Amino acid sequence: MDEQSRTSQTQILEIKKDLEHLKYILEELEKDKEFLKDHFTLKNSQRIEDIEKIHARMDKHCQTELDYHQAVRDKATSEHNSMHKRISGVERWIWIFCGGITVIGALLGKSSFSGLLN
Repeated sequence: MDEQSRTSQTQILEIKKDLEHLKYILEELEKDKEFLKDHFTLKNSQRIEDIEKIHARMDKHCQTELDYHQAVRDKATSEHNSMHKRISGVERWIWIFCGGITVIGALLGKSSFSGLLN
């Protein structure tokens, strides 16, 4: 029985050693887990900052493009309005000229026909 009791004590000591070793491994794993968590949190926040910078640049670029296209549109509109005013003026003079020619032609036509018929 004494032999068996010694064997049991040896086994118990071995199990205790194994438990202590497992506790140590679990503590190390917990430390590694915390390190990885902190590391990935830091990297993630850095990536978010980088993404925000890229978005800010893209927004600035888009706004620059919008401002440029708005300026081009405004310039084209003002040029169109200027041309429209000029064409309207020319059209008005064309109608005045055509009306005048029609009136003069009618007056000359009436006077020449009335001279022929008399």
